[in-house]
Amino acid sequence: MDIVEGLRVISSDYGGGTVAAVLGAEIQVLWDSPLLEGTTTRLFTHDRAFIERLRRENPQ
Repeated sequence: MDIVEGLRVISSDYGGGTVAAVLGAEIQVLWDSPLLEGTTTRLFTHDRAFIERLRRENPQ
């Protein structure tokens, strides 16, 4: 799967989100819901190992 900005992805850990930035071997994802209880933080940076486990939302 090619990872590009704007791509909708699904994680079994976090649910759905949108790739906000591609930073070499890392990506930033803006998740649909906050990931940490009691916070509003939705933007997280993930490494290559995490990226490998993502699925495309609505694969074509």
